[in-house]
Amino acid sequence: MKSRPFFVVSLVVILLLTSVALVSSARDDGKNKRDNGEDKIRVVAHTDKEVSDALANGCKVVREARGLKALTCSQTVVSSLGLQEDIKVFAMDSNANKQIRADVVQSSGNNGQGRKVVILDTGYDYNHPELSSSYLGGKDFVNDDDDPFDGNGHGSHIAGIITADGIDPKAKGVAPAAGIISGKVLSDSGAGYFSDVVAAIYWAVDGPDGTFGTGDDFGADAISISLGTAPPYTYKGFCDGVLPSLTDAIKYAKDKGVLVVVASGNSGGAGASIPGCISYSTTIGAVDSRNRIASFSGTGNSVDLTAPGVNIYSSWIGNSSYAILSGTSMSTPMVSGVVALIKLAHPSYTAAQVENALFKTAKDLGKKGKDTSYGWGRVDAYSAVSFVL
Repeated sequence: MKSRPFFVVSLVVILLLTSVALVSSARDDGKNKRDNGEDKIRVVAHTDKEVSDALANGCKVVREARGLKALTCSQTVVSSLGLQEDIKVFAMDSNANKQIRADVVQSSGNNGQGRKVVILDTGYDYNHPELSSSYLGGKDFVNDDDDPFDGNGHGSHIAGIITADGIDPKAKGVAPAAGIISGKVLSDSGAGYFSDVVAAIYWAVDGPDGTFGTGDDFGADAISISLGTAPPYTYKGFCDGVLPSLTDAIKYAKDKGVLVVVASGNSGGAGASIPGCISYSTTIGAVDSRNRIASFSGTGNSVDLTAPGVNIYSSWIGNSSYAILSGTSMSTPMVSGVVALIKLAHPSYTAAQVENALFKTAKDLGKKGKDTSYGWGRVDAYSAVSFVL
C-alpha cells in the first residue's frame, strides 16, 4: 500500500512591502535519522494494533495525544504496514486596530487585561520589549521542553498583533494587556507536524497535568492557530473527516469553552486549508485596508469572518525588531485579540456566545449575509464588545 503524502502550508511574508510567497513541499527537513541507510519517516497510528505492529518492527513513539500516537519508522516499515505519514506543516500580518475599531474599545479602558490567549506557532520572543510583559509561559513541542523561544519570527509577529504594548505605536496589539501562553509546534525553520498540534490543543485546554478542571488549567479564552495546508489539501466545504484526531481536539476545546481561531489559509479560491476547514474552528480570512478580500485569502463554506491581513506591522524576533507581513496568519490573531476584549466585557459568555457576538456584529461585505469569501463579514471589535445577548 502506498503511504499517504505529507500536507504542507504556505508562509506569505511581505518585508518592506515586497511580497514573497514561500510554499514548501519537502518530505523532510533534512534532519531525519537513518537506520540501515533508510530515512526515518514520522507516522501516526490510530489503533492499538497499528501501534503494536509498528513497535514490533522497530518504530519508536515520539508523541502521544489521547488516542493518537506518532512514531518514527523506516520507509520499508511504513510501506509494509500501510501507516499514515504524520502531516508536516509550515508557518503561513496602528491602522488595523482603527480599521476594526479596537482602538475605540481600548480608549474605554478595555485592553484585555486578565484575559489569556494560547498561540500555537513558532514560539515567542519573551525578550522583546513589546512582548515581555504578556508572557505567561509555555511549552516547546518540537524539542520537548518548557522553553518555547521563537527562533523564526512568525510566532512573535502573531503575538504582537494580539498583545504588543505599543512601545512603537504602529505595532500596538488588539488586546495589549492580555496574557499569552506559547505552544511552540513549529521549528525555527517553520516546520512542524499536526500530531504536535493535536497534543498542543489538549495541553492548551487541560494544562500541563493533562486533566481538565484542575488548578494548572490555563483558563484561556482562545487558541490562535496560524498554520494550514496547501493545495490539493484545501477544501471548499468542510473537512471534518480528513483528520479525525484534529477535529476531535478542536471540538474538545470548544466544548470546554475555548474558541479555536484558525487561519483560512493562503490558497485563495482553491479553498480553506486544514484546520480552518474543520467545522468547529472559528475560521478567519483576510481583507486589505479597504475591506477588499485579499487575493490569497482561502475561501469556502468554513470561512466565518475576515480581518485585516495585508501589510500588517508587528513585532519580530530581536531587540526592538519589527516586520510587515501579509497572510491569513495575520488576520487570525486579530480576531483572537477581539475574543479577549469580549471576554473582559462579558466574562460569563460561553464560546458559542462569543462566536455569536462576533458573527452578528461583523461588517457585512460581499454578498448579503454569510458568504464563502468574507464569512459573516469583517470583524468589528467595538460592536462585538458592545453586543449584549
